[in-house]
Amino acid sequence: MATFLTGKPLTETIYNIIWNAKDTLLIVSPYIKLDPYFKTIFNHHKDNPELHILIVFGKNENNKASSFHREDVDYFKDFPNVSIVYVPNLHGKYYGNEQCGILTSINLIDYSFDNNVEFGFYHESNFITGTSKADIEAWNTCRELAGKNDVVFIRRPVYKKKLLGKSYVKSEVLFDDTSAVFGVFSRNNGGSSKKLRDFPMKIEYQKESNERPEKEK
Repeated sequence: MATFLTGKPLTETIYNIIWNAKDTLLIVSPYIKLDPYFKTIFNHHKDNPELHILIVFGKNENNKASSFHREDVDYFKDFPNVSIVYVPNLHGKYYGNEQCGILTSINLIDYSFDNNVEFGFYHESNFITGTSKADIEAWNTCRELAGKNDVVFIRRPVYKKKLLGKSYVKSEVLFDDTSAVFGVFSRNNGGSSKKLRDFPMKIEYQKESNERPEKEK
């Protein structure tokens, strides 16, 4: 069952969706501008390579920096497992993780959170209420939208196999088109576009030739 939210309950719910994400954090917002409190919430995941942050933004084809400020783009580029996708005609807004999500009118903008009258419908899946069909449809629609449009930035975690499991080594930037997208010239400059499907979710560590081999146990 959906819960209608507005005012502080709406903003607090979105903060909690971001804070409590474990596996995937999906943010769909045409406009993005972060204040210090937003960054405090997101910093909770700054050192977590297991969480994939997927950001979808849109609008302002000729000046994308008006939709997603460059300093905020650079902030997200430091996260260990992040994808940024641009959708030209995006107008819908959605925030979700693996447990819950909210369809809403509010952009990820500090002014909107502090000043605007915004609405949202919140859906949660748990062992009592079961899986929310509406949230699954919203989640799948947003993921499909992200998959069909051009990637702007991709950074993925690198893992080394161990006897029991794996260990995180570092993160690598697999694609970075931010200079073209947020620069003085248009993305439609003849360059090759990339989609999410073109990139792995995780990278297996490859030993460098000058690295000392480990003694086998």
